[in-house]
Amino acid sequence: MEFRKTHFDPAAVPDAVVHEDESVSVGHGNAPGDVYVYTPHTILALNVALSTGRPLLVTGEPGSGKTTLAQNAARILGWWFYRETITSRAQATDLFYQFDALRRLNDANTPTLGLQLPEVYIEPGVLWWAFAPESAVTRGDPQLPVALHKRSTGIASRTNPDGPISSNAVVLLDEIDKADPDVPNDLLEAFESRRFTVRELGRRIESSADRRVLLMLTSNGERELPPAFLRRCVTLALPVPTAGFFTLVADERFGPSNTVRHQRIATEVMNAREEARKRNLRMPSTAEFLDAVQACEDLGIETASAAWKQITNSVLIKSDKL
Repeated sequence: MEFRKTHFDPAAVPDAVVHEDESVSVGHGNAPGDVYVYTPHTILALNVALSTGRPLLVTGEPGSGKTTLAQNAARILGWWFYRETITSRAQATDLFYQFDALRRLNDANTPTLGLQLPEVYIEPGVLWWAFAPESAVTRGDPQLPVALHKRSTGIASRTNPDGPISSNAVVLLDEIDKADPDVPNDLLEAFESRRFTVRELGRRIESSADRRVLLMLTSNGERELPPAFLRRCVTLALPVPTAGFFTLVADERFGPSNTVRHQRIATEVMNAREEARKRNLRMPSTAEFLDAVQACEDLGIETASAAWKQITNSVLIKSDKL
């Protein structure tokens, strides 16, 4: 697939491995976001999102690596990483800030405390930190005493431990499909303008012109997203995993010395996925495949052993129906 990787090129980082199918593996280790295998389609989608400034909506099976993609992309870019998991109760304003009205009421009714500055009751959200971190530190008031300053809720990501950390940010809003339909549209309006108003302070918070923010959203397909929202996103559907993909991921995570074992486990997992599909059960994901590999390597379990049946039921399918 020919295109210029102007904004995002995982093959350029020191620990990248380029494979024959043009996929790129980046990183080593067991921590979230340490390792990711990029397909050419994923690399292109990230470049398009960064080029257009549009949010990137990532869909795929649960456990397919949507969250890990965002974490690893922030690591490659050397940008701050912020994450928020969306619930059915979430409101768009919660992602910008929250105002603790209950604490304010309690302070007002406690003679030994009394009302404090309104900024004290403001908690900056992930999008405030992403858009204007300097303002988030002071809760919107540059004159706020240092003792009342906030600390960033993000992760400083970089592929080179000795290199600089960019002030730009990747923001992951996980499971956006769980939100009320109004939430995605409200977020996009604010995201396009890169500003919002803190009503309780009467102040407008605005991102600097040179600050870059990559907004990534994930969906498991639980609820249909609004058409207006979809029109303003770049979309990426992660592919259904194959035995070869599973093996490659395991080799990158645990090392290639046990490739044969990884291949056997990958084959068994693909068989389990097919059986689960036929029986209308949930199919094991990449995350569960890696759990099975970890258990087999730690406990010395082979796929031909009696213990593998227990691994299949308790780690992969999590059911006694197979």
